[in-house]
Amino acid sequence: MSEIHSDRRGTYVVTYDVASRLQSFRAKGFAVPQPDDLLFERFHIGLFKKIQRALPSITIDTIEMNELRRKIWEQVDGRITDLSQQAVLSTCFEIADSNPKSEGLLLNINRLFNSDGVMIGYGPRPGFDPLGTQLDELTEKIAGRSIVLIEDGAFTGGTLKFVLHELESRSIKVTAIILGFCCNGSRSTIQEVFTGEIVMVHPIKDLIDWIPDHDLIPFSPNCGRVIGEQTSQSLMPVRTPDGFSCAYPYILPFGRIEEWASLPTEGARDLSRLCLDISIEIFSLMGSKMTISELLSKNPRVSLPIEIDAQGHLPALDMSIAAFLEQIREKL
Repeated sequence: MSEIHSDRRGTYVVTYDVASRLQSFRAKGFAVPQPDDLLFERFHIGLFKKIQRALPSITIDTIEMNELRRKIWEQVDGRITDLSQQAVLSTCFEIADSNPKSEGLLLNINRLFNSDGVMIGYGPRPGFDPLGTQLDELTEKIAGRSIVLIEDGAFTGGTLKFVLHELESRSIKVTAIILGFCCNGSRSTIQEVFTGEIVMVHPIKDLIDWIPDHDLIPFSPNCGRVIGEQTSQSLMPVRTPDGFSCAYPYILPFGRIEEWASLPTEGARDLSRLCLDISIEIFSLMGSKMTISELLSKNPRVSLPIEIDAQGHLPALDMSIAAFLEQIREKL
């Protein structure tokens, strides 16, 4: 998306899941604020106000991922009656394992981008096998059953179109697609390759953009636009010499939030300051001396945040995360 005028009308969606994503750090021994910590409430209130101030004519629809997950599985329950003949597949970790009917069938797919932040294709999320390997394993587990495909949302529909093509090439039949929400354009894109049932549990009128809050917090799992490259096998996330994936968080000065999240320039700077302040607070609570290397080496789903205009410069891995973010904050 490109920057939009402040008088543009329509609906701007913000999904909330960063608090739950950060909980994965607990398994690695890190102290993380609980999902109900007032820090996250302050973040979401501030985020709403910043977007509203930047785009006063737009309706902001904030969606808790837990509630969206519940609504999606309500629709699944009415369509999956025989697990020996049917299965549920998702590309979204947050909704894949939240129901007794879930077998954890998950395709960890990600859009990948070049050094300019332009999409170059699809590959695995950081820390996961190539898509071909994942799809071969899923085909064995599905074992000839039909599937219901579930997803949190679709903005362009490109990812779902790609997934549908890959499933069809493996003779996997999709009987229904259940989405949290989508824009009109994405529905048309999906219908180019799928004639079955499409269900939206959270219909939105005139969706102009969508930003997940985890894309705004550097060092949160799956934050930002992951940089990719073509390998001998397939398209894969780029790795540093230390084996870490790299990504551009949406906020300034890492990414181009004006283009990627449709915000006016000054509104983008204001929002980026808020997100950096919250990020500094989160990682200070986790341990003010915790280094970048310490976190990334234990969490392969976390990418090294780099600046899109820094000409490939990488942060010092022995620097504390809090100090690094404070240094970045000074640039704004």
